[in-house]
Amino acid sequence: MNSIIRKHKASFWLSLISFLGIVALVTTTNPVDKIIYAVLFFGLCLIFFISFGLLMVGLQLGEVSSKNRYRIITISLVVLIFLMFRSADSLNWVDALILALISFGLVFYISRR
Repeated sequence: MNSIIRKHKASFWLSLISFLGIVALVTTTNPVDKIIYAVLFFGLCLIFFISFGLLMVGLQLGEVSSKNRYRIITISLVVLIFLMFRSADSLNWVDALILALISFGLVFYISRR
């Protein structure tokens, strides 16, 4: 059990630090004032999604394969793009459907590779 915890310590700390960074950024800044706050927010969200995904898969399976790593990155990017569109209020049902089809295609392609 200790070897599993030691193996995934970096993912744990990276996800915790990025989550605390997101919380600090959301509570102390206003993205309407400067666009750099929104860029930092989405960058921290991407780091959090990837590191948290790696941590969860690593704890569940013991080791993260390259196929799972690509899936985590793909799903993280799709969720981040969805959040970007939603925050800009430019995601209608057609765009959401296209984004869902692209994401299912990417995940299917990675699983067949």
